[in-house]
Amino acid sequence: MVVDRTQSTAFMKKGDREKRVRSGTTTSVNMASANPLYYAAVPKPQLVTLDAKTAKESHIDTVMEIDSRFLDGIGSGCYPGYLGNDFKLFGKPALLYRKFTHDLLDQIAKNAKQAPKRASVLNGRDGAGKSAELLKAASVAASSGHIVIYAHSAVTWVNSSRPYAPQSGTNMFTQPELATELLRSVSLVSGNALARVPLGKEIALGKKKSLDATKTLADLVNVGLQTPSLAHIVLENLLEVASTQTKVPVLLAIDEVNSLWCNTLYRDQSDNILPANRLRLINTMLPFFEGKQTLAKGWVLGASSYSDLRFMPKDLNKRLNPPAMITLANAELSKDLVAFPPTELPFDVIPMGTISAIETWALMHFYHRTKVIASPITKAIAGKRWLAASGNPRRIFAGVTSYF
Repeated sequence: MVVDRTQSTAFMKKGDREKRVRSGTTTSVNMASANPLYYAAVPKPQLVTLDAKTAKESHIDTVMEIDSRFLDGIGSGCYPGYLGNDFKLFGKPALLYRKFTHDLLDQIAKNAKQAPKRASVLNGRDGAGKSAELLKAASVAASSGHIVIYAHSAVTWVNSSRPYAPQSGTNMFTQPELATELLRSVSLVSGNALARVPLGKEIALGKKKSLDATKTLADLVNVGLQTPSLAHIVLENLLEVASTQTKVPVLLAIDEVNSLWCNTLYRDQSDNILPANRLRLINTMLPFFEGKQTLAKGWVLGASSYSDLRFMPKDLNKRLNPPAMITLANAELSKDLVAFPPTELPFDVIPMGTISAIETWALMHFYHRTKVIASPITKAIAGKRWLAASGNPRRIFAGVTSYF
């Protein structure tokens, strides 16, 4: 006979006042006898919201709240990496405003006048904070009036978790559901900016649908939202018009950008593995990261990810993290492409190193304010944690929450 162990009396606390009684997969708690410290509500400290106006040098080394309007726009729970769990623990979406963040936002402001010819990719060890920096950059760019096209997880485009279908007459595959979600995010985050940009030409969207030159990018995106089957062609036209106009700057920000060059978990009709560039959504983004298509005003910015190496191509990994080289006595040997394969990349790399001891103290002080850490934090304690984690933000956080 099979017995549900969670219903057994062995799993129930004896006595007149039972504090915790397990029932199935849930736990009921009698708050009258529960430890008030253990079950206390998560504190929600008052924080300054990070946006275009508050992104100041005076706020460096301060934990700031991410703009709720931006988070609502990208979708509930659409946080990159581990950040969703972190935000639940903190009671609000909050991240450290670093000197690195300030410099990155300064570059976005400069590129708003004239875009660079090449894309840039944030690269560093797993847990260095690449996703957090990209999220902050996208949020502030949206608040400053950019057209923001932000994807929090490109891995979901290639890991076979979402529907796909062959495109008639080609060897490509479509993902209209994903394309529609991206358009919805752009519309909610950058609706006002889209409405400021006229199409400038008539755009055909199939046999019976077209938009005249007086319509705006907002009208174009609405077509894709109302007719998901047109989402891909709408997204392609959105990027074409947005990249050439000079009225509003654009930020194209893709997290886990290495997924654009990987072999996916999808298969074609012959059961062959699909390379990423045969997915229409990815094929739309690739030219911007390979230098084949550029923006007039704005920035193309990505972030690498090493969380799942299935989607980090080995060749790209080597190019992003080349081994240290020494000068060879035989200069001709260094030209051997077999012994020394090329390390050039089609985009610029922005290295992300470790955080400083002062930044670690600011983080841990915030952890104490939100009761993640019970005891007060001194700079000596923060310094020890910083050394133990080698300055890696994710390791620092894991170290202080290891008992959870």
